[in-house]
Amino acid sequence: MRSFLGTLAFAALVLSVMAGGTVQAQAADTRLWTTASASSGNCRAYSRATGPEQFNATVTGFSWPMPKGSGAEFIDRTILHLNAAAAGRANNKALLARLLTAANSGAYTRLDFGARGGASPSFLTSVMVRAVAHAVSYLRERNGISVGELKTIDSWVRVLLRNSGKRAGSTDHKASIAAANLAWGAATGDTRLFRRGMSSLDRVMGKIRNTPRFDSRVRVNTEALPVVLMAAHVLRLNGIDYFSKKFGKHSLHDVVAYHAAWVSQTGTKKVKTEAIADNVARSIMKSDGWGTHQAWIPLYLAHFPKGHAASEVRTLHAQVKRAQNIPYYGRNMGVHSACYFGLR
Repeated sequence: MRSFLGTLAFAALVLSVMAGGTVQAQAADTRLWTTASASSGNCRAYSRATGPEQFNATVTGFSWPMPKGSGAEFIDRTILHLNAAAAGRANNKALLARLLTAANSGAYTRLDFGARGGASPSFLTSVMVRAVAHAVSYLRERNGISVGELKTIDSWVRVLLRNSGKRAGSTDHKASIAAANLAWGAATGDTRLFRRGMSSLDRVMGKIRNTPRFDSRVRVNTEALPVVLMAAHVLRLNGIDYFSKKFGKHSLHDVVAYHAAWVSQTGTKKVKTEAIADNVARSIMKSDGWGTHQAWIPLYLAHFPKGHAASEVRTLHAQVKRAQNIPYYGRNMGVHSACYFGLR
């Protein structure tokens, strides 16, 4: 529970961010880890304490099956730990050892843009930061990490954050950088980084001023929306209702309603993207995937079970489950959707 002084400190942060003022790093009691909407059953079904294993120094784009020691595997196995934590079965020492081993070895600090794969290595790195941020936030909440250990991990993550911005041309990549800055800022109390993340997200949201979508192609919109919603989720945890913020005529609620209806109309038809080099047509009517999925549905309904775009989202949820009745897991979100937001 946030202390009274912490609440006052963060209220000052919110006012400063919304007003465009300057804030000092480490000045506020920010939040990231929460199990308010988690389903222990969903979490237990996909949880395991693993590692630390051998981590690669180089990170490549996402590919399936995930290569041993790859960045994608690191994200997935970190999420296995987070799910165990959400289910009350955490191995805090193993989770911390995993992060420290990666940090001390300089894991995933070299980008390989030439390797075969889907999303770029810098995009994948931004997702990695968000997964690590949730792990650090959890450990800090449990007093499971020392100041020195946090400093070691923070130094490593700052390299990952810098790498995340390389060759960031697509909307989902720009949104993921914003979300990474917000998540790490919230996890560590770095309010300057938090504010930078919100400013970056504002620039992404400028795309919806005329039409409530990020792109005229449904699959590209599908790839961007889960990442934007994760960023908005972090902001809402910290007292900022970004879902209702207007950009021109539209808010994020309008984007969600528009997208839900758009995907419902598209159905299981396979569609292409231009956001990645491996431009293979795929169905977006999926519960699970790297970028082509609708695993943002549990997040939105956890925050807004009624009103706003909930009706359109529930209709899409039923349609998705008819097409692929497996737990929601959007791997570009940095958390396991069915576990963390409670809807299978």
